[in-house]
Amino acid sequence: MISLDTNYLLRFLTNDIKSQALIAKKLITGSEDIYISTIALAETVYFLRNHYKKTKAEICEEMSLFIKQPNIKTPEFILPAISIYRSENISIYDSLLIAEALNKKLKFKTFDKKLSKVFKKYLS
Repeated sequence: MISLDTNYLLRFLTNDIKSQALIAKKLITGSEDIYISTIALAETVYFLRNHYKKTKAEICEEMSLFIKQPNIKTPEFILPAISIYRSENISIYDSLLIAEALNKKLKFKTFDKKLSKVFKKYLS
């Protein structure tokens, strides 16, 4: 299994540096399993939003489709985190915190009232 850095994801998703995008595409669409860490995903979302000026909806759609590829492996709370990020007015970082806490059935403590309210909304 291969773990990818943020720049591989960005080249694959944006095709902005053609030579690197070709290398990333060949690796990512190949047969080897690819692991995407929580940090690489969060950084990718940050850069897509702030540097590439993509909308939240565009980012969520692209990342969801990307993660659903059979050879892409992520922590199991990543897709729910993207869903929370899509639906709520909170950062990807806060979405990841909430999704991981929910996935692991953890109590979640924060001084951020808005974040606490979002967490409680997703408790089932």
